[in-house]
Parts: sequence; C-alpha cells; structure tokens
Amino acid sequence: MIAENVNSSSSHFSALFKKRTGFPPIEYFNHLKIQKACQYLQFTQLRIKEIAFKIAINDQYYFSRLFTKVMGLSPSEYREQRSTPRV
Repeated sequence: MIAENVNSSSSHFSALFKKRTGFPPIEYFNHLKIQKACQYLQFTQLRIKEIAFKIAINDQYYFSRLFTKVMGLSPSEYREQRSTPRV
C-alpha cells in the first residue's frame, strides 16, 4: 500500500527503504511496534495480552515471540528489569 501511494513497485520501494534505513519495511514497522510495547511495559500495568492488542497484534503468543526476538528477553522479563529499583 505504501509503495502504491508513492507510485512505486513494492520491490523497488522495499529496496529503497532498506537502503535508507537498513531494514526492510515490515521489519522496521515491527521495531516501531516493539518500541511502543516497551513504553507500555515500562509505564503501565497493562497485561501482555492488552499490550499486544494495543499495538495491533492479535495473538499474544506471537507478540511475545516477536518481542523476544527483537529485544532478547521476554516482555515479562523486560518489565521486571525496568521496574527493579537501581542502586
């Protein structure tokens, strides 16, 4: 859809996008979603399932796998790490 809006083929758009950002469009978009999820995990008490829904991922298990892949730890571990008082 984005490629259409800029009058480009999807393959050409993807190549240009990756050249500029270092990521394919879908991977970049997923990183943005995970960044937003990190904010929810750190600053709210929403459940993992609720956070997944808020970032437009309807399967909480897929969300957890994606989050772990991108961040290197699970959403629960991330929240626990961020809420631990630092000395």
